[in-house]
Amino acid sequence: MKNDVLGFVKENNLFNQGDSLFLAVSGGSDSMAMLHFFAQIQETMDLNLVTLTVDHQLRGGESREDTLFVKSQSESLSIPCEILSVDVREYQAKFQVGVQEAARNLRYEAFKRIVKDSGKLVLAHHGDDQVETMFMQLAKGVVPFGMKTYNNMLGMTIIRPFLSVTKDELLHYIEEESISYREDPSNSEESYTRNRFRHHLLPFIKNENNSIHISANRLHHQLADDEAFLVEMARKEMESISQFCEHKVTFSVNLYRNLPQPLQRRGFHLILNYLSVNKIRNHDYFPSFIEWLSSNQANSEWSPNGEWKAVKTYDQCTITTFLEAVEPYHFELNINEHVKLPNGWKIKLEEVTQENIGADMFNEAMYICGTEMVNLPLTVRTRQPGDRIRPLGLKGRKKVKDIFIDEKIAKTQRDLWPIVESNQGEIFWIPFISKSHLANQIGTSNYKLTIEVEQN
Repeated sequence: MKNDVLGFVKENNLFNQGDSLFLAVSGGSDSMAMLHFFAQIQETMDLNLVTLTVDHQLRGGESREDTLFVKSQSESLSIPCEILSVDVREYQAKFQVGVQEAARNLRYEAFKRIVKDSGKLVLAHHGDDQVETMFMQLAKGVVPFGMKTYNNMLGMTIIRPFLSVTKDELLHYIEEESISYREDPSNSEESYTRNRFRHHLLPFIKNENNSIHISANRLHHQLADDEAFLVEMARKEMESISQFCEHKVTFSVNLYRNLPQPLQRRGFHLILNYLSVNKIRNHDYFPSFIEWLSSNQANSEWSPNGEWKAVKTYDQCTITTFLEAVEPYHFELNINEHVKLPNGWKIKLEEVTQENIGADMFNEAMYICGTEMVNLPLTVRTRQPGDRIRPLGLKGRKKVKDIFIDEKIAKTQRDLWPIVESNQGEIFWIPFISKSHLANQIGTSNYKLTIEVEQN
């Protein structure tokens, strides 16, 4: 197994000598096999390893025991371990989502706070997981791209070096190396979609083709290569028929509609990416857009949200942001008040006690700090020349303008983005982008700022 994994790592350039890797370990068989595998190669490859394990607080003391088990096992291998805690039930109640989705979202948010740009997050997904994922996507009517071997999520680099091996191979490795593990009872519950695919469909498929994981990975790479090729073709076609300006793109309706629909779809998304819109929400507006574009109305306007609109004038279509005509704004905000911003976002201010602060509150859409840190009223305003913030974790102050550039926020969006400052004129939050050094300095009484993005 070791040679298969290392060959797969080399083939896909997943990590190199001297890299820093964060191992996501739950305590189950797959992740414990991964932990021991990396412990074996750590010295020869000069790897800097840290184990991350998450207590989802779903099974009372058992969840905590799982994380303590991981910590003990990791440290016995001379690998430091950090235990992260999240409140899945609270997140479920707040956002009305399922257990699996809530746990996944909180887990990755927790990983993001640790990993950031300091290394790569390593996941223990194996070949059988890849097969399950692709068939689940197919069942939903989605192109079965499967899981990426190497990708970026929430600003983290994520790698999956075990996609080349099966569950049976991992179990054989565990038995061979006498590795201890703890199995989550929920893995056997058929209320979860993945478990039903795992227990019923996968055995049938593997009986037909025991090397299905190899076929699935081959198909995944073929589809990814095809997608990259089609995106590049779409880019060239759109550049030939369009005019790209600072905050708008104009193209010929007839020439666009003459393109094959796969290029139309990708060309449309390339335009949205160019305009840096739809970053917070990830809806696919293409079906509605193409229906509007194909209508008989020679002159019409269509907008799915408050970020951008499409205007059709005979054979010309212009997709543009609303931000070109934005007026500066300046609002005061006190306890239990909210302000509605021109782009549809809403910022609320509440006071909470330390006991009411959950792990899920430490995300990019929320700001927590002690009440003694910031005087009221707060100000929510548009940016001004010379604005600076002292970012959390960094020394000194940084220009807000440079932060927008680093985050690749379009110039047109920067003029609408809210800046939150204290009564002393101290900028302490740029929602979704940057928090100041005051964030997370919690006292017995705290301010909680939340920003909501309206869904359309």
